[in-house]
Amino acid sequence: MRWFAPFRARQPGAGLWRIAWWHFLHAISYALVGTCYRYRAWGTRNIPGSGPLLLVSNHQSYLDPILVGLGCHRRQFYALARSNLFNHAAFSWLIRSLNAIPVDRGETDMAAMRRCLEVLRQGHALLIFPEGTRTLDGTTHAFATGTMLLIKRARPWVLPVAIEGAYGAWPKGRALPRPWGRIGVRYGAPIAAEALIAMGPDAALEHLRTVVEGMRRELGRRMQGGVVGGGQRVAVEAQQGRCGAA
Repeated sequence: MRWFAPFRARQPGAGLWRIAWWHFLHAISYALVGTCYRYRAWGTRNIPGSGPLLLVSNHQSYLDPILVGLGCHRRQFYALARSNLFNHAAFSWLIRSLNAIPVDRGETDMAAMRRCLEVLRQGHALLIFPEGTRTLDGTTHAFATGTMLLIKRARPWVLPVAIEGAYGAWPKGRALPRPWGRIGVRYGAPIAAEALIAMGPDAALEHLRTVVEGMRRELGRRMQGGVVGGGQRVAVEAQQGRCGAA
């Protein structure tokens, strides 16, 4: 049936149960996050609908993969997760069912890198947090060099993503999240891999960090000014988003 095609395109090659499972958890997460944190997302139309895609986001809290996924549910993605999160059988099954890829933090994990390249070369989307760990002060810190290795070898579209408010909701060192707050996510314009490669590794990584940090600061100003609560304006800005992917 024709209506199946767009549904299956959200995660090419995956079984229908996996795609539906993602949507089921998305609905639950949206109800919780939307209620507790007045979640809003901008620029969702910037997300390319197909082809290899690398989402590059700042890292403020444990909530971040969920927050990025809530605005990106029509393009289901893979994401890196530190290996010790897979130690508990039930939780390991859960995050694997949501396309988590284990990685040993603090060292070069070539198995994780090969898996990431495989995912991108198969035309999937991959979410990474190039800072490597959660921020200690809410700002966006230097990006790891492994980001450019993925870009050079897989040549995906690169989508900068900014999260703001999650640090206040669940900062590093706090055992449990605060039950209230305000969180926003911004999806920037896609950047061609070739444009970043032409800059050189150091300049490209700093460019990406600067773009993400600029969007994060913009989100902060919006939320402080009360713009996030304006549903009509949010809808208008989402419609104004542009996708640079072919």
